[in-house]
Amino acid sequence: MEKHNRHTFIYWDRVIIALCIFVLIIIFIVMGIKAIIGAFTDDKKNDAVQAANTDTAIIGEGQKLLVCVDAGHGGEGDCGALSNDESRFESDDDLNMAHAVEKHLKELGADVLMTRTEDKYVDLYQRPEMANDADADIFVSLHRNSAETGQGVEVWVNYDAPDDDTLLAKNILKGLDKVGISQNRGVQYGYQGYDPAAKVNYVVNEKSNMPSCLVELGFITDDEDNILFDKNLDAYAKSIAESVVKSAEELNIIKISNKAVQN
Repeated sequence: MEKHNRHTFIYWDRVIIALCIFVLIIIFIVMGIKAIIGAFTDDKKNDAVQAANTDTAIIGEGQKLLVCVDAGHGGEGDCGALSNDESRFESDDDLNMAHAVEKHLKELGADVLMTRTEDKYVDLYQRPEMANDADADIFVSLHRNSAETGQGVEVWVNYDAPDDDTLLAKNILKGLDKVGISQNRGVQYGYQGYDPAAKVNYVVNEKSNMPSCLVELGFITDDEDNILFDKNLDAYAKSIAESVVKSAEELNIIKISNKAVQN
């Protein structure tokens, strides 16, 4: 008998269609996996953002803290101390620091009263009066020091060393020291150049009804202090804000709900 050879026919059009369908299925599977992974990633990101917000909002819910931030000097007639080359004005440094402290205090949940928000003159006696009228809880005056020789940070309170004021001053100084300063000159009492026995105070300390201090943030006449001031401006401001809130809790003015941010 005669044998017939069987021929196998390949339908290439069907093969190509099948391959296309297979590729599409793979693509859909990959896209589905990416979508699932993306959903989990977004949840983690949202959780991280919420956690960060929780860490910064350390003042307890329903608690109120009003801080008066006083940028020393100001205006054409009162620029404060000058750098050695007279190109740098204390009033500008004071205002820049005050704005930075204001920002960080608000991030921590505090309300802020600024004695000035621009380069303008504000009467010395008007500054504590503003804080008293607003019933502020804490008053912090920001300055730069000056001398022929000298460097470092010091904080001033009334000559009779009231406990509340001293606590505030020590907390602020400790926080700044942790950030990094050229020299810790300690808490000072009264008025620079006078013995505490003379019973002379800075007006902003003497006339304010709440815990207060005057912070001398380095010497504007010292190059190293100026470099540190510029480099650490935001870090100094954050430290001051945190120290103020910490002091407010220790003075039983507020309760802190989240203690992630502490000196």
